Parts: sequence; C-alpha cells; structure tokens
Amino acid sequence: MIFSSSSIAQTRLKLTTADDQSHVRSKVINALLTECFNRMGVVLEIFPMPSKRSLINADNGTEDGNFVRTDGITQKYPNLIKVPEKISENRIVAFSKNPGMKINGWKSLLTYHVAYVNGWRNCERELKNARAITVVKNEALLFTLLEKDRAQVGVFGQSTGTSVLKILGYSRITPLVPPIVISDLFLYLHKKHQPLISDIVSTLRGMKKDGTYERFIHQDF
Repeated sequence: MIFSSSSIAQTRLKLTTADDQSHVRSKVINALLTECFNRMGVVLEIFPMPSKRSLINADNGTEDGNFVRTDGITQKYPNLIKVPEKISENRIVAFSKNPGMKINGWKSLLTYHVAYVNGWRNCERELKNARAITVVKNEALLFTLLEKDRAQVGVFGQSTGTSVLKILGYSRITPLVPPIVISDLFLYLHKKHQPLISDIVSTLRGMKKDGTYERFIHQDF
C-alpha cells in the first residue's frame, strides 16, 4: 500500500519542552500533541529540559522540535519553523510581593528590578532596558528570588506560575492584573521536518472541529 501523506514516512518525533511536567497544562498539551501525532501515525517522544537548552537542541536538530512557544522564535533560532496553528495560549503576568504595583504592558516594568527565566525571548526583547535584570534557570529559582527580595518583579505564565507558587508555599507572591500580554503558543519543528507541517495543521484543525481539542484544553482552563 502506498501513502501519499508525508506524515506517514516519519514514524517518530522527539520534541523538547521547558514546561514543568508536574503542572496540569503540561499534561494537557502533552496529551493533545500525542493525540495529534497518533492520528498521523507518528510516535511522539517528549523531553523536558531547561528553556534555553530546549530551544538549542531543537534548533541544532538534536531533537525534532520544541513546543509551547510564542511567535517570533525563528528570529533567533532560524532552523525552527512555526506550525501556524496555535496549541494553547499563555497569559504572561508580573508576579510580585507588592499587590499595589501598577501594570500596563512591558514598559511599566522597566523601572523595576525584574527577573525572568533564561530562554524567554519576549522578556529578552522587551526588558533589555529595565533598571536591573536577573536571569534564572527555572521558575522555582525565579520565585525564590522574589521570596528573598532579590528582585521586585518576576515575569512568568499565570497558570503555571500560580501552580508553582502553591508547590513552593510562597503565599506572599501574587500574579498582578491585567496580564502584560496574552500570547498564542505554538509548536516549532526543525526545518528538516517542514513537509509535516501542513499535515499537523490539518490534524489540529480537525481536532478543534470534532471537539477533541476543547475536551483537552478544558482540563487546564
């Protein structure tokens, strides 16, 4: 039997992610993508690792792609191609011990000592002129920095960040509203897998149409 779909020829993909695997969003998105690739006849393997390393490995082809990333990753990692169908969205917020801090977009953070996780391209771009910057390896270190008053503001996703705070037991740190930005999140593939992208897009759209996507995402939101 001969299959015309390019996805059938690729039987296995290895994807990286920086998401905390203990958080519900990670489990939901992992399951969502696993179902998507199952429908394409592709076995998916997921490798969690630090944010910047996960991008580097995907960009150099050590792994096949990286997911839950915002738009614009290709500017710094040119070997990665965005799959142009969002898999989720992220409410990026400022976390602080000061609940009265006024937040109005990225520029409102520039007068503070801000912290963010290494590899967050939007923070690298938008916060380069902040009064002081500390870049950390992961979200646990980010919130520990705030807890110890070594930074005034930490930037992270609201859903995942709130979950991490509960695990760490840091009750004095809160997410501030409104969000800095609400961003769509995407899967990126190494350029060698570009022939798969149209199949992934059509499969994801099919899952959204038949209600499968909503059932998965509802578990998180």
